[in-house]
Amino acid sequence: MAAALTLYKEELARCKAHFDQIDLRQERGYLMKFTTFSANVENIMPFIPRSEHEGLFRQILLQQLFTTFDLTCLSAGDLVDRKGDELTSIGAGPRIYCTYHLGSYRLLTSVLLRHGVDCVVLMGNNANRSQGDGICDHVESLRKERGMASGFRIVETGHPSAALTVLRELKAGKSIIVYVDGSPETAPEPGDESQFLTVNMGERQVMTRKGVAYLSHASGVPIIPVVSYRDENMTNVLQSLDPIYPVKHSDREQYCQTAMQQLYDAFWLYLSRYPGQWEGWNYIHSFLKPINAANRTARPVIMHPVFNAERYSLCELEQAPILFDRRSYQTYEITDDLRDLLLNIDTVESVKGLIGDEMYDELVDMEILC
Repeated sequence: MAAALTLYKEELARCKAHFDQIDLRQERGYLMKFTTFSANVENIMPFIPRSEHEGLFRQILLQQLFTTFDLTCLSAGDLVDRKGDELTSIGAGPRIYCTYHLGSYRLLTSVLLRHGVDCVVLMGNNANRSQGDGICDHVESLRKERGMASGFRIVETGHPSAALTVLRELKAGKSIIVYVDGSPETAPEPGDESQFLTVNMGERQVMTRKGVAYLSHASGVPIIPVVSYRDENMTNVLQSLDPIYPVKHSDREQYCQTAMQQLYDAFWLYLSRYPGQWEGWNYIHSFLKPINAANRTARPVIMHPVFNAERYSLCELEQAPILFDRRSYQTYEITDDLRDLLLNIDTVESVKGLIGDEMYDELVDMEILC
C-alpha cells in the first residue's frame, strides 16, 4: 500500500508540474470565468480578500485535473482515508449518500462499490453525457480487476420518472448517491419554484432542490452526509457525518427544509477549510437568491465621483469592453470611451460635463459611479 501511495502522489506531482506551465490568462474565456468565480467567492465568503481569488481559482482548476485522474486510476479508491461511522464500517441496508463537488468527489462511488454496496448515482443529463461513460468504464474495470458483484446504474435527474425510479431502487435495498450542491444544468428555471427551497450558505441564501429530502421522507431511508477533501499530504479523505433520520408521520415540507439546511451547514464547515477544492464556485451564482435592491427616495449627490470597483469589474473581451456587475451578475457591453473614462476618472475635471446629465444620472443610479 505504501508503494502504491508513493506512485500515486508522484503522478499527482506530474499533473501539477504540467498545470503550472500553462498560462491561464491566455486561455479563451479565462477573464469572464475568473471574474464570475471571484464574484461568487466575494458574495458568499467576503472575508477572503479579493487579492487571493486568483490563487483559489488556480487551485480549483488543478483540483479538477486531480479528480479526472482519480477516475482513471483504479488504485485511487484503495488509498482513500475513510472517516466517520458510516464509512469506516459500511453496513447493509439502503442509504441516501448526500455529497458535494468538493475534493475528489467521484471516489465515494468507487469506495462503496468496493464494499459491496449496490449504488445508483443521480446525475444531470448533460453531466451524464460528458462524464457518464468515464464513470461506467471505471466501474467495469473495477469489476474485472476485483471480481466485484456490486450493482451500479446512473439515473438522469431530468427524466420524468426519475423520482419513481429512485424510490423503487431504495425499496429494493440499493443506495443512492446524490450531489446536493447542484450542477450548472440543475439551476432554477422559471416554473421550477415548487422544486426548490431556500437555505443559508455563508453570507447569502441559495436555492436548492428538495428532492433528496423528499425521497428520504417518502422512503424512510436516512440521509448520510459525506464530504470529500484532499488533505495537506495529498491523501483523499472521505468523511461521513451524522445521519439525518426522517421522522414518520412528520410534516414532509418541514423535514425537507430542516434536512437541506443541515446538509448545507455540514458542508460549510469543510468548504471554509478547503475553499480551493470546491468545483461549485464556478456555477453557484445560478443558485443564489436574488438580493432585493434597496428603495431609493432620491439620487445621491456625489461631489467627486469615482468608479465603483467594489461592485463592478471591467473586462476586456474580443468583441468589446464589458462591465460586469459582481452583485447581480449582469454584463453590460460598453464603449471604448466609457471604459477609458472609468479607468481614468480621477483625471477628469467634470464627469457630468464630459458625458452629459442623462448618462451621468444613469451611471449613478446603477452605482457604477459612487
